[in-house]
Amino acid sequence: MKNLVLAFMALAIALPTFAQKKFEGTITYSLEYKDLPAEMAAMAAMLPDEMVSRIKGDKTRMEQSMGMGMSQVTISNTKTESGTLLMDMMGKKMAVEMNKEELEKMNPEKAAQKPEFKYISGEEKEVAGYKCKKAIVSLEGVGEMVVYYTEELPAGANQQYEGLKGFPLEYTMDSGQFKVMVTATEVKTEKLDNSLFEIPDGFEKLTFEEFQKAMGGMMGG
Repeated sequence: MKNLVLAFMALAIALPTFAQKKFEGTITYSLEYKDLPAEMAAMAAMLPDEMVSRIKGDKTRMEQSMGMGMSQVTISNTKTESGTLLMDMMGKKMAVEMNKEELEKMNPEKAAQKPEFKYISGEEKEVAGYKCKKAIVSLEGVGEMVVYYTEELPAGANQQYEGLKGFPLEYTMDSGQFKVMVTATEVKTEKLDNSLFEIPDGFEKLTFEEFQKAMGGMMGG
């Protein structure tokens, strides 16, 4: 169970956020899993099949429901390079605020990688109503992955696809334990309340070190 939770924390932190203050709204993604290890394949019914990203300028809120009374929200701020993890594990609510160094401890391999892009002309598709172009992303130790990106939205910034010429709407994420095909199903422009990017009432605030201990010291560091 802890391996499952930790894998999704690392995955959510690596997901793209808008790097420019030109978009405010919600993006809904569908998730398709590949290469699940035996331990996680037995728990496949618990894996979320959808994620919701709420974006306001430099801030992003990524929401995941993991079944069995568990949910996870990852709030990130690209301007301050900080993040907040909100965990609700069967009624136990924890909030962990992390700086850049602590975020990198969550996913050290991804932080060290710099992707290379090969743009493929003539291969386009529509994703969530946006015209997308194809690129091949090469990552050391991971290999090649296909990404479809749109130039109609502000360029995305994340640890895997930093430098891509548009915002990725369909791509594969490699968590280190399994792969996930992430596909945007809806992009909705709307005004979002600032409270969505703050720690709500009822959550116990933990330091990064306290959270590591609470999770059995399985996050590295």
